[in-house]
Amino acid sequence: RALRNAMEAEREREARRHLERYHSPAMIDALARQEAVDGISTLRQADVTVLFADVVGFTSVSQELSPDGVARLLDGFFTEAVEAVFAHGGTLDKFIGDAVMAFFGAPVATHDHAEQALRAALDLRFRLTRWNQRQIAAGARPVEIRVALNSGPVVVGDVGSSRRVDYTVLGNTVNVAARLEGVGGPGEIVIGPGTRERLPADFPLEPLGDVHLKGLRHPVPVWKVATTPA
Repeated sequence: RALRNAMEAEREREARRHLERYHSPAMIDALARQEAVDGISTLRQADVTVLFADVVGFTSVSQELSPDGVARLLDGFFTEAVEAVFAHGGTLDKFIGDAVMAFFGAPVATHDHAEQALRAALDLRFRLTRWNQRQIAAGARPVEIRVALNSGPVVVGDVGSSRRVDYTVLGNTVNVAARLEGVGGPGEIVIGPGTRERLPADFPLEPLGDVHLKGLRHPVPVWKVATTPA
């Protein structure tokens, strides 16, 4: 019995370590209370909002900095991004070069995941404003970011090989969000039609019209959040 209990405790610790890569401590506790740890990694369908955020002009920025300076800059940006995502119930998907990918609405389904994601985007923009102030005060370079959101059906779960897996989302919803990332300008938050449908009708948004996105047959209606950075 003691051996069985020890094995069960180790299994639970391993499950928690796995979850800590993607979720905030509060989310992990919620999953544990719902006894949802088992089966989380299994591929399933879900309705989520996907968030992409990246550093504007990163290529030129990186040419002006040493490798160590680039690493410090990205570390600062990624830290603020993860804090914003976790603060609003999101799941960290991955870092892609100078970009962060996250999603809201899984593994715990929520009816307001579009609003969660938008609050996280606004929070990230605010956090970066404060971070930039500290950067300037320290004689370091500030950064500008752009954020894109899109909502809709995805497949979510562990994807990979026997050597490595990632908890991620797949589907056209993700592809559209990734393409939208290049539409916005510095400091802007742009959203796709799926997210627009899931937000309150009176939310302050400015239409950008139908935009042709690389790899998509038809233009996609796009909006930007009609608020300015703090």
